[in-house]
Amino acid sequence: MARHKTAPSVDETAARRDGPARRLAAQLPESGFAVRPLPVVLLVLFLGLAAATVVLLDSRDGREVPRAFIESQQEIAVGTARAIGATANQSLSDLRTVSSGVTGGTEPMLDALMRNKKWRGVSVLAEQSRTLVATRGEPVPVQAVPASVTAPTVASTVAANGELVLIAVSPLPNGQLLAATTAIRLPDADPDQALRQSFLLTTLSGKVLAANGPLAQGRDADTEALVVGAGKAASGEPGFVLGAAGAQVQPTLAYARVTPSSSPESLDLAVVAVSDGPLAGTDTTGSGIVPAAVLAALALLGFLVVRRYMTKPVVAVRADLLSVAAGRLDTDIRSSRTAEVARIVAAGRACQDRLNGDDDPQPERKAGGTSVRIVCLVVALSMFGWSTWMLIAYRTSQVEIPAAVVASMRVQTGKATEALRRSVNDGLADLETLADGTGNEDGKAAEALRTSLRELLASQTRYRSLYLVDRTGAATGEVIGRPPLRTTESPARNAGLRQQNQSGRVPVIFAEVPLPVDGTTLIGEFDLDHLRVLLNQVPGHARVVDADFRTISATDGFVAFEQVTAESLRRNAELAQNGNAVAEIHQGSKGPAIVASAAVLGGSVGRLGWTVTTEKPGSELALPENDTRRYAQLLALVASLVTLFGYGWMLFTVLGPLRRVARAANNLVAGDRKSVIYPQRHDEIGTIASCLEICRQAVVQGPDRLGDVRRPSGAATEKTMLMEPVPAPAPRRRAPARAGRRP
Repeated sequence: MARHKTAPSVDETAARRDGPARRLAAQLPESGFAVRPLPVVLLVLFLGLAAATVVLLDSRDGREVPRAFIESQQEIAVGTARAIGATANQSLSDLRTVSSGVTGGTEPMLDALMRNKKWRGVSVLAEQSRTLVATRGEPVPVQAVPASVTAPTVASTVAANGELVLIAVSPLPNGQLLAATTAIRLPDADPDQALRQSFLLTTLSGKVLAANGPLAQGRDADTEALVVGAGKAASGEPGFVLGAAGAQVQPTLAYARVTPSSSPESLDLAVVAVSDGPLAGTDTTGSGIVPAAVLAALALLGFLVVRRYMTKPVVAVRADLLSVAAGRLDTDIRSSRTAEVARIVAAGRACQDRLNGDDDPQPERKAGGTSVRIVCLVVALSMFGWSTWMLIAYRTSQVEIPAAVVASMRVQTGKATEALRRSVNDGLADLETLADGTGNEDGKAAEALRTSLRELLASQTRYRSLYLVDRTGAATGEVIGRPPLRTTESPARNAGLRQQNQSGRVPVIFAEVPLPVDGTTLIGEFDLDHLRVLLNQVPGHARVVDADFRTISATDGFVAFEQVTAESLRRNAELAQNGNAVAEIHQGSKGPAIVASAAVLGGSVGRLGWTVTTEKPGSELALPENDTRRYAQLLALVASLVTLFGYGWMLFTVLGPLRRVARAANNLVAGDRKSVIYPQRHDEIGTIASCLEICRQAVVQGPDRLGDVRRPSGAATEKTMLMEPVPAPAPRRRAPARAGRRP
């Protein structure tokens, strides 16, 4: 029975024709991330960056409270909570100092405490029954003393007159408790109407215990709910709450918990700072569309150009050379306008002509075209140009600073100055308390004083060294802490603070308190690092200057006693000497800046003539204009990095190997059939190099080499060594047989 044969389909014909090439390609593994995927990845990254440009540069939220104002209010709340915590720490330090420094009974100890005017009442209690053993001043609310006291601790309660008081309790060596009460006072609210500042002291459940400012007169239901929420949230990290926005302002509540370092969890208190935050913003709706569209257009155009001059020519010549190397010598190797690919095409055609029997092929015209390296360089430069345009278009030289931000920085500078004043004066008060407890000259009193000094240095970071000096100023006995910086000179007759030098490497600031016995004086040198930590509460570059505008300390690097020459700072510091903190906007060469100053007045430190000055450039404030500029800088940086790493990766993984293969192809066309063409990577370029090597072997050794991969051993950098043929061994002669022997 006859069989009818059906004609093969187009797919079957293509499969038969491309089958050898596919089998050869299977022997040439490709694991590189090069020609085809890399441009697509770069396109996706740039399109994603264009979408981010629209989101970051397009302000759709309208006017809002600047982050600069919110951050300043948070620092004010944190600083106020830290000041109340410092009061608690100082109270515990006073109790420890007195209890360890007094060698007599409880009566001298209570008398020494009451000489400090801050105490409202002090008592000695029996530890178990809580009965009064001795008392001075106002009665201590025994019911507010914690049930179990094993270490110095503090608590708070509301007195009968409605005033909030702090109770400091410290165990005594004889099993009794020493308790003392002092008032907790909130700082005065700034009267500036641009702020409408109020301070509230609440429990962690939101109950208001004390208030200062406009809200002390009364609060509406919405404000009361915000305050309760802020008080409850203060149990965690410091933060802020925003109320309902009005026409020009929005209520801003910053909160922070009071956490004394000596007993962080003992106080159930939180500080809430309430103010009117200014609504500010820039009309930037749609401002991110144009740069995003330009970036997307450049990315798409670059992708098409790279695809036209690199991806498609490389893929095409790879397919054609695979077909030739597989044995299909009638394959038409397609031409290319890319210079490197054109050289490879010329080499492939030369090998094809030789294998087809043309011993005298027509010389190929020198390959021309556009270099793919130049194409990629132009695309990369266009992306770098976009980044440069973003930096220029969104630079901000003039920033509009709201008046409330200036007022908030003035308040912040004043709070930091008050913390500095309190810390230095408290340091002197500590030494005076120790000196009052030294009642006799026996060894027990001297040892108790040394013990108290060690405890004081361990609990207070304000000191760098504590020691005693004689009438000539020479140190006597043990120096507790670091070696003294103070030079020998006769101490003053009265207790006070002194700055010994007006020049030198380090300012020497110390407190001196004469002891009531043996004519010695107690010296406590202050640590400048402690002063710098207090100044860190102020934004910008803050410094302490003396009456002659010499630098005593600063938050950034500074030279001791360096003269402040900026006219704006000097004028501002002179205004602050009148007693109130001042702040103003100064127009400098780099744009506007906020300059604020506050004089250190009150107590012994006020006699030193110090002033705290700070300067904050407007370009560094967290304002909407600056946020837009920072976003533009971030986008420009990301675009530059993607361009640098993306096209840099392409240079090392695609363009470099492609140019090396093109040079080998030139040598092959020129007649060099001995040099082996090594593949550099397992990718499309490596496949092209392997196919050229197969064609070269077929030209030299015959067409039987086609269709199979014979990889040379060794590295591509090694020289090919020609081995001399080994001559065949000469045939051995047979020895003649001896007579008488049988063969």
